Amino acid sequence: MHRYLLTLLFIVQTFASYPSNLRGRVIDDQAISLEYFTAAILSPQDSSILTGGAFIDGNFEFLNIKANQCLLQLSCVGYQSVTFPVDFSQNSSVDLDTISMKSLELNEVTVLAKRPTFKQVEGRLIIDIKGTSLSQAGDLFDALKRSPGLIVDNDNNISVLGKGSPIVFINNREVQNKAEIESLQSDDIANIEIDRNPSAKYSASGKAVVQIKTKKITKDKVNLQLHHRSYFARRYRNSNGIQLSSKIGKTTSSINYSYSDYKYKNYEDAYEINHQENYTIKNQNYSARKARSLNNNLFASINQEINTRHNIGFQYSYISNERNQKYKADQLIDKTNEEEIVRNILKNADEKNDLQTYNLNYEFKIDSLRSLSVIGDYTRSKDESIEDINEQNITSASNLKTLLNNRNDYDISSAKIDYQTPIFKSFKLQSGVKLSKVKNDGKSNSINQNSNQENYKTQDQIKDGTVASYFTVEKDFNQFKLQGGLRFEYTNTDIRSDEKTVLDSTYGNWFPTLLVNRKFSEKLDVTLSYAKKIDRPNFNELSTDITYFDSLSYSVGNPEIKPSLSHNIDFTLGLFRVISVNIGYRYEKNARILSALTSESNPDIVKYTPVNINKAQYFSANIDYNYSLKKFTSTISLGGEKPMMEIPYLNTARKIRKASWYFQTNNDYSITDKTSVFANFSFSSNSEELMTYYDRTYKLSLGFNTSFFEKKLQLSLLANDILNSSDNAWEDRYDNIIAGSIPDHDNTWARISIKYNFNHFRGGLKKKSASESELNRL
Repeated sequence: MHRYLLTLLFIVQTFASYPSNLRGRVIDDQAISLEYFTAAILSPQDSSILTGGAFIDGNFEFLNIKANQCLLQLSCVGYQSVTFPVDFSQNSSVDLDTISMKSLELNEVTVLAKRPTFKQVEGRLIIDIKGTSLSQAGDLFDALKRSPGLIVDNDNNISVLGKGSPIVFINNREVQNKAEIESLQSDDIANIEIDRNPSAKYSASGKAVVQIKTKKITKDKVNLQLHHRSYFARRYRNSNGIQLSSKIGKTTSSINYSYSDYKYKNYEDAYEINHQENYTIKNQNYSARKARSLNNNLFASINQEINTRHNIGFQYSYISNERNQKYKADQLIDKTNEEEIVRNILKNADEKNDLQTYNLNYEFKIDSLRSLSVIGDYTRSKDESIEDINEQNITSASNLKTLLNNRNDYDISSAKIDYQTPIFKSFKLQSGVKLSKVKNDGKSNSINQNSNQENYKTQDQIKDGTVASYFTVEKDFNQFKLQGGLRFEYTNTDIRSDEKTVLDSTYGNWFPTLLVNRKFSEKLDVTLSYAKKIDRPNFNELSTDITYFDSLSYSVGNPEIKPSLSHNIDFTLGLFRVISVNIGYRYEKNARILSALTSESNPDIVKYTPVNINKAQYFSANIDYNYSLKKFTSTISLGGEKPMMEIPYLNTARKIRKASWYFQTNNDYSITDKTSVFANFSFSSNSEELMTYYDRTYKLSLGFNTSFFEKKLQLSLLANDILNSSDNAWEDRYDNIIAGSIPDHDNTWARISIKYNFNHFRGGLKKKSASESELNRL
């Protein structure tokens, strides 16, 4: 199979040849590729525009220019425009190689709201952070929460409306842990790009991709930033961090360390109703949970530019989390025709997680249009947890003490190669291969502390390997663009529990993608795209490790769970440079849900485990709008989704058809060039997702930002969820069981942030990774 994939890649690339037309690469006065610029071909007679377009990452190309001579005009905000003649009489294929644009050397932008927040480029929504009010948002999560097209919940889980959780990259490296996002500051960021239907270049598990690009250090200097945050909620919490970055000659290095001490106090009313043939059991829990989490996050990188074409880099990241939870619950158990049982449950849980990643990457820019990149990394992850549970039965005056131990050790290694070149004179080819291997050793045991006897003991081994190969072919027809791609992924998964094989699965799938884009004018851009995707089970969905809730409920993985396959169609419309419209359809086979089932060993016990449903369909639509004045800017996002599926419940098929909608608006007003205020509001209606019904939520947050000492000292205040209305109550109905929760979490708080920049610190970590999807499955 490996030989087949490499042969396929070789055959595709052997057709490569040099193009004829006009192409080149645009850099700034520090020899760094411009992230976004416009280029136009003008008539030499009257300077009328023959064709033009917007380009990213420094490269541009024009095909089939119907003129022997023309003028090329390059423009970019903050740089002097460049115009010069091009003569095709001697050679119809002209490669201008590298063109340098000189900075205007303007002072830092002070009226932040003048610049539009987002633009649409070939179906992708690009949100500008640099030079806008979003650069003062706080950390990167704060900027994401205030970005159109994205939804970030109270646990900082990111989703794209109609697509679910995206794959998130920072400078082409997939984010391995949410701590990486939290440690970066909003003023580190240049822009955020949302791709709702990514091409075959990306892992087939990504229904959407969010690309985050940090600012670049352009001059030789050493930069330092210190920041502190205090949260005032039910329990006080704080975080502190330091960023150090330098550029000396052709060597760029950076180090980022943060420490946080987070404390929470959450309440929850949870219930389960278990319908059996001759009786019903209702289990209610009224709980209070006090948690404390100590986090250490370290990221370091060094990049060496050997020359203008060769770059080599190394990154290291370490994330450590120690968490303690104290849980107290009053439980009522009501079984038909039996006396009600009253119990108190006390839990003390200690968890420790360590994640280390080593990454080496190399990039070879052959010329302005051809490049080769190689990335390899190794990750080691360790998770340990100990739970001491005391269940006191008030009714029978008895108690049960249980001790649970779980441990998982992951080893992940991966490598990928990407190559980009023109072919057949007017086509662009991008292709690559990827190899990854995941190994896990897991142990789980439970001890009855009353009798000092072991309830159970399991030992799991998971081995998962994936080989992938892809290519995309792209052609520009002036204002019309066509891109097609094909990806093949071959996966082998082997799971053993207590030396017995419980799963030995091997499967391969083809994943085609297609994109058609037409730019009618600067005010009208239309994109139609299709992509086939896969959603593989997370490793904890496959593991047989048991998580104990109480004597009537627990959760466990399902080694026989199948991956979900989906077909995705998106129509995207960009209007007047300030409106983005998206209409989507998704058909999903073997969709997965975490269901509550009757335990095989005892029908009174509820077992939470993932299961597949045959099919699910989703229709979605959303619109993003940006409005800007001299001192005021506002973004509005409005979207809706309608699911269509059937869920088994009480020997019938429950039809899920309820449409839901979402609204979000982010507003900023600049009082002076150093002080601004903002107000953010979001609303989610009642909704149904697979078997789960969600209650409506809404959230209002207010704040202000100000700066002193030429913006070296930055101060901000944020009042989050001031109406205490963002908790998501839910209820599941599957088979013969109803399960639900009404939470009251510690989400209403006030935060004071202080940040000091030495030498006007700018820039962030350049993160790259070959592990595009493996770490998300931990």
